[in-house]
Amino acid sequence: MDDDLDERRIGDGVAVLPTTADAVSASVACARALGLPADDPEVIAEGYSVRVRLRPAPVVTRAVTLGRELRPDPLPWLEREVSVAQFLAASGVPIVAPWEDPGPHIAEGLEVSLWHWAEHDSREVSAAGFGAMLGPLHEALAPYPSDLPTLVGPLTDISAALTISSDPTLHRAAAELVPLALSWPGRPLHGDAHTGNVLMTPNGPLWTDFEDVCVGPVEWDMASMTVTDDALAAYPGPIDRTRLSDCRDLRRLQILASLLVGSYDEPSLYKTLVTHLDRRLHD
Repeated sequence: MDDDLDERRIGDGVAVLPTTADAVSASVACARALGLPADDPEVIAEGYSVRVRLRPAPVVTRAVTLGRELRPDPLPWLEREVSVAQFLAASGVPIVAPWEDPGPHIAEGLEVSLWHWAEHDSREVSAAGFGAMLGPLHEALAPYPSDLPTLVGPLTDISAALTISSDPTLHRAAAELVPLALSWPGRPLHGDAHTGNVLMTPNGPLWTDFEDVCVGPVEWDMASMTVTDDALAAYPGPIDRTRLSDCRDLRRLQILASLLVGSYDEPSLYKTLVTHLDRRLHD
């Protein structure tokens, strides 16, 4: 076992997770196999996955690392993300576009997808701007020709946590919210829509990060707490406020699942999530 691999205890076993260094090495190996210059790689994001800018090539890679705790096989997720992004880019949607040969490729045992580098700054899209962008995105996604799974992000993460954690709030809330979620209407969605997944570039805001693309109700794409009332007011379509509240509770449950499975030290966040979900269950 390599010394730099990250070990996380999962249930009765130990999951060996790739590290940031593993992701960088795989990204460079992938670039070289494709003939892309990558002499000066730069990590631009790390956490659930690692993104590497392949300088001097104008390309960014993505390799999943800590995300394997809840999603041990990233390949189908990356495949869906690339497919949907190619469809949207061809439709003229403002997104960070896949590279010409985006993969996902396998390099040094890791799945690696490739994307065009987009110059951007640290600003966040305004709430009203986000809401106004979300409607056209939903319209552009509607004719996507392939099948997509139902609410695959939250339902997968919650299901994985249920097999690992005995947390009573997790189990009680899942027993109520998962069947409810499966009863909702479905249409293609971003799946993880929030202001952090919009890059502010010189050419305007660009959508990114479609790994959780799925079908579900439009309210799921408004479930992030970064989506404010101003964003909701700017959305051009109807919003079911009761379903939106339920979607936000499903989002809280998904975050709780991540806290319980991952190596996160967030006692305040845990308490906030449990308090809210318990209140729902006792109302």
